[in-house]
Amino acid sequence: MQIFLFLLLSLSTLLSAEENKAYQKGANLYFANSCGNCHGTNAEGSSYYPRLANRKQKILIKKLQNFKNGVASTQKQEIMFTFAKPLSKQDIKYITYYLSHFKKENTDKYEVEDDLLGVDY
Repeated sequence: MQIFLFLLLSLSTLLSAEENKAYQKGANLYFANSCGNCHGTNAEGSSYYPRLANRKQKILIKKLQNFKNGVASTQKQEIMFTFAKPLSKQDIKYITYYLSHFKKENTDKYEVEDDLLGVDY
């Protein structure tokens, strides 16, 4: 019984480490590919760009694969072709993992809503 519990705990720790790795790689890809410029630093979206944080991973994967293949539902979405085209399947997996498991950090980072049209009051 003790061996079983030890193996279960070891497996749980290993899976947690893999999930953390996938999350961090996804975060790095999200910012390296300038996704945050339109969708926000917290993937919160805006009135023009959709929120991506905590969406279902399957839906995000399908959307990115469609964009990579030049398929969009609207003309507005076609802007994504340029961003999705260079992504590998593994990149898409990491980015969508990050977005579907998004956790907002409690930091003093710049927030989009703190800045009204670039005017500093």
